Amino acid sequence: MKPETERWVRRAEEDLRAAALALEHDLLSHCMFLNHEAIEKVLKAIWIDERGEAAEKTHNLPYLAKELGLPLSGGQMEFLRKLYWELIPSRYPEGPEPDRETVTWYHEQAKGLFSWLRQMLK
Repeated sequence: MKPETERWVRRAEEDLRAAALALEHDLLSHCMFLNHEAIEKVLKAIWIDERGEAAEKTHNLPYLAKELGLPLSGGQMEFLRKLYWELIPSRYPEGPEPDRETVTWYHEQAKGLFSWLRQMLK
């Protein structure tokens, strides 16, 4: 793995661990935000590893996955869409606050997808 890719993976792993801690301490919006960050960073690590260049500056998870041509299932792509649409509400007090059950679901899904994406990097 390229050193730059390793840096992105390491930061993505930190974000995922921090999301778990946020959930444990009922910091639900922070957990949602960090789930998004972890997935975004692992996608950008794949981009760097495969293309040898910096990833596009976007937070759009489905776009990154499509541009990479990843063999995602319909369910995985739908999860990326849902997680992407949670980015703004997770950062700003707009709309209803997330409930623990919903955030736990997102976190579990993010962990599974993260693991699957991480396996693409050797």
